[in-house]
Amino acid sequence: MWRLLCVSQFYALLFVYTYLGLTPHPEQSVPVFNDLLMHFAGYSVAAVSISFARPYWPIWQRILFLLVYSIAIEIAQHFHPPRTFSLMDILANAGGILLGLALVILLQITCKPFNRLLYWQTRPNTHAS
Repeated sequence: MWRLLCVSQFYALLFVYTYLGLTPHPEQSVPVFNDLLMHFAGYSVAAVSISFARPYWPIWQRILFLLVYSIAIEIAQHFHPPRTFSLMDILANAGGILLGLALVILLQITCKPFNRLLYWQTRPNTHAS
């Protein structure tokens, strides 16, 4: 059940990010403070989220998945005026991805309870009858 919850929350997060990324006026849904800071923070959260949803994916695969998703959203924005493609948004997203994954790695190294939570119910059952 835990793994299903982790995977569900990750894909729900992507759904929300896609909606906010492609809606013409996202400021009507959420308050906008600093666009680049929001991109950075949002993708930091996505990096932690994907680590819970897909803990056995190597780090490079998590980075690639989120980066390709981020670029795809920016390209799609080009075709949805008044939204526009922004290289700075992609750079902020990439920075957020790296920070989020660095936090996950740091917690994996220093905090055993975090590791147990991250990998809970994903290991094969070694206590077979």
